Amino acid sequence: MVKIGQGNVTSGGDCQGLLRVVESVEDVLRLMKQDISEVILLTPTASATIMTPLFPRIKGVVCTTGGATSHVAIVAREFDLSCIMGVQFDPQFDHEGELDERVISMNSEGEIFAEP
Repeated sequence: MVKIGQGNVTSGGDCQGLLRVVESVEDVLRLMKQDISEVILLTPTASATIMTPLFPRIKGVVCTTGGATSHVAIVAREFDLSCIMGVQFDPQFDHEGELDERVISMNSEGEIFAEP
């Protein structure tokens, strides 16, 4: 696995799962109809309250903005989810569609890894 990103851990620890991008209500509604027990959500918005109905059913959260006091981070802690906020992805992986549905691992140092 290669390191594809780094951020600030706000809860949880090591976690591995299928990354799914959530940017809209439609994304949430689609995921609500699926088995998401092995999913880590990726969102660009630290105040994404639309995702919270998914939190009891997922493994973790990755957010490209925000920090420990952001809504997503606070709610993730309440659900004891692994959560990394303010993630900066390696530019070669940081373009539309490249990260959706990739298996990733995240660790307690805030590092995110994926298959090359």
